[in-house]
Amino acid sequence: MKSLCSKSNQGWFFPNKYWKKLMVDASAFSVVHVMVADESVGKDMTINADNASPLLVAPEDNIKENPGSIQKGLGALLHIIQEFSVKGIELERVCRVAVLLSQSGLNRNNSIFQLLAERCVSEQKNDGGWLGVLDTMWCASFLEVYGDYPESVKSALIWLTEQRHDDGSWGQTERDIGRITVTGQMLYFLPQLASKSSLKWLEMKWRQELEIAPGLTYKGAFTLMAFKRNNYQPTDSQLISQTIQWLAAQQNDDFGWGPWKGHSVGSDPWCTGITMDGLLQYPDNVPQKVLWNGLEWLKEKQLPNGLWPYHYIEVGSSWALYALIRGYSFLSGGREIG
Repeated sequence: MKSLCSKSNQGWFFPNKYWKKLMVDASAFSVVHVMVADESVGKDMTINADNASPLLVAPEDNIKENPGSIQKGLGALLHIIQEFSVKGIELERVCRVAVLLSQSGLNRNNSIFQLLAERCVSEQKNDGGWLGVLDTMWCASFLEVYGDYPESVKSALIWLTEQRHDDGSWGQTERDIGRITVTGQMLYFLPQLASKSSLKWLEMKWRQELEIAPGLTYKGAFTLMAFKRNNYQPTDSQLISQTIQWLAAQQNDDFGWGPWKGHSVGSDPWCTGITMDGLLQYPDNVPQKVLWNGLEWLKEKQLPNGLWPYHYIEVGSSWALYALIRGYSFLSGGREIG
């Protein structure tokens, strides 16, 4: 595949002649009816992109169910990938957005992703990793879903295996303690790294955390995500159902989630998105009212520009959109969750 970008001493840059192509790809909604952003217009419009791949390859029912929120979110996050790439923002932040968009159903056949993949490969270290455990996880996950660089993914997986602790867990660095947040995401996005010891460690650690008040919602959610992705049945047969019940009970009165119910910062899009994603691993075991209310919170808190307010805005927004699309997929009958 021909490279669309160049590298200078200052980092990556994109020749002007490719900007138009990028913008076309970023708006390639192939014959999809969407609501005009200004709802006062009160009518539909159709965006046609001749000879372009559709941007969203997930079931179109999800778009029709909530076109404004989903389309605005997709467009805003694609713009962030493009802008972050131009500015040379660290790969962990850029690839996280790309992975979550891909797993939301975004068509990977676009030049924005091509440019990002080229940058990832060029910045990969000789040992197979990037700067650390988390950015290697996100870069490897992105290159795997992109599909054109299997050798880069293979060497990254070897490096990540070498960073795994003897008990099966991962920390943010080789010297860091094992962490649920890192291990859970690793086993969810790169399940080929899963081992019996890793999943047992996660079960043991989350069981301990669940017995400590207050527990952290996102830790429980990442645990459920890892269990489901790897078809893991915990030794404690009640752990999954207890975690689901606990997460549902942590929903705040405004229907979002924070680190725990009643936390002083209140509900935020990062905790809400991740908790929703955790619950959506086992959606038939979750009261639909909990899911619908969570989706309504996400819709209400979305900014006019399509993002959600959070300290690292692309982090909260990516998880929020991921939950929004997957939630509507299940609740509208698509049911392709897990």
